Amino acid sequence: MFNIITMENIIVKIQDDGRCFLTKTLVCNEVLIQPTEIEPYYYQKGVFEDESVHQNELQTNKHKNHFYIHRWGTKQSDSYKGGNRVSLDFVVSDDADTYYSFLIRSAIINGEPPVVGPNKVFRKIKEVCHLDEKGLESMPIKLVPNKYDCDVLFSKRINLTKGFIDYDLRAVLCDDNFKSSRYPLKEKMVVDFITQNNMPQDLAMEYAKDKLGYIPSSIKK
Repeated sequence: MFNIITMENIIVKIQDDGRCFLTKTLVCNEVLIQPTEIEPYYYQKGVFEDESVHQNELQTNKHKNHFYIHRWGTKQSDSYKGGNRVSLDFVVSDDADTYYSFLIRSAIINGEPPVVGPNKVFRKIKEVCHLDEKGLESMPIKLVPNKYDCDVLFSKRINLTKGFIDYDLRAVLCDDNFKSSRYPLKEKMVVDFITQNNMPQDLAMEYAKDKLGYIPSSIKK
């Protein structure tokens, strides 16, 4: 039987990969980085052509298990983005023809309170690792299992204007910090999770109260 690759198969794989990634802690220059919010970016020509992916050569398997810092072009030699536009991806591609990385939007770094926002995450990691951009990208990153055993919630990626903007590819760890965090789309993620898991209303109300601190009107109905 042939294994037919469809867009739906790839979306499920990306979601599964993201869910698995959030069970890992990254170790960079002895700094512990626990991603809590990520956005996958996957591009395979003729199969899954997501226009929002940079398609930089450092997002392929030649750079797997390394950081990729956002650039203006598709070559390693191209200049880094500047200001608050520059962010950090972790490369997971297994293929020379597939661009695949996770943008780290939020993270717990060395056990401190979560850093929320991709540019803030990049700058904090750069600071605590005592590495410049080239040093960060050249450092092999070790992945180790983390202590978290909690749900992973999904939503559309944030502020995209092109590519697969309507798919739920953004993954967020629903840990003890979730309720007090400033993640975008928190309520929608919780309601969607409740709906997808067909929770009875009493359990749904308890879950929403625990994760959000209140019960959305759509759950009360």
